[in-house]
Amino acid sequence: MPTTAHRVTTTPHVRGPGLLVPAALVVLLAIGVVTLGPSWFVADARRAVTAGVQALAAPWPGAVHRAQVEAVANVLLFVPVGALAALALRRSGPVLPMALGAGASVLVELAQTALPGRVPDLVDVATNTTGAVLGVVLATVCLAVRRRLRDRRPRRWVLSALVAAPLLVVGLAGCSSGGGVLTAEHGHVEEGEELSAFADVPAITRLDDALRRAVQDAAREAAADGVELHVSSGWRSAAYQQSLFDAAVERYGSPEAAREWVLGPEESSHVTGDAVDIGPTDAMSWLTQHGSDHGLCQTYANEMWHFELAVEPGGQCPAAATDPAAG
Repeated sequence: MPTTAHRVTTTPHVRGPGLLVPAALVVLLAIGVVTLGPSWFVADARRAVTAGVQALAAPWPGAVHRAQVEAVANVLLFVPVGALAALALRRSGPVLPMALGAGASVLVELAQTALPGRVPDLVDVATNTTGAVLGVVLATVCLAVRRRLRDRRPRRWVLSALVAAPLLVVGLAGCSSGGGVLTAEHGHVEEGEELSAFADVPAITRLDDALRRAVQDAAREAAADGVELHVSSGWRSAAYQQSLFDAAVERYGSPEAAREWVLGPEESSHVTGDAVDIGPTDAMSWLTQHGSDHGLCQTYANEMWHFELAVEPGGQCPAAATDPAAG
């Protein structure tokens, strides 16, 4: 009697999420810290990383620029995002993971609009999306190689690398998507901070030469009178000025009301390097009395700290405008 062969079929073992979930959580946490974390963390890391890269590039002066460092860090930050999306959605093809990576970048930039001192940037969206696309490509190639080698064992080292990548980029924090964070390069001065009129920072060095010399001369004369004259704000980048104006609009309720205290970048004398804000109060008072000796005048009646080079040294200052909008 013929025997019937029984074919034993086994149900393929379906792997659970394994390391993908914790890897994704770590990546998202790292990106959150880097892009939306405290400004002091991002700014300090940015300065440290830029200085390190420039030190490595010392044999080739001018070969590496800050913008290039930021762009590369932005790309690296989102490589794990694209790679993890491609691994999690490997049956969906590459388009959906790429779209998710681009969407994540857009969401980060939109979130930055709600944070003080942050300046969303379309360039960041482009570089972050590039990183996500590269991550998808890398993951897709790895999956293809794995299939070709008929090796279905999970490559733990691949996931470990994907987790380590964003942690490494945290060390490049200020060069990441948080690149929109305002730093000294924008002329940013922390609230309550007072700069020496002789400080070697963009807020001072990028002032109009004649204005800078006048402020420094005034600072020396004030010191001789026992008054410490500091600069609380000087030159500002257009991005910095725009962030101040946006904050004023939110505070006062309308652009018209905001302009009584802060002008937009296209109108502000700070952006052109033609204005300084002075502190503390006794220095403001001293400069109101003696500033004309150096050509410095209080420009707006509602801002006793704001001075511009308005007359020849020894001349008589014109009447101050009621406010910036009236000026």
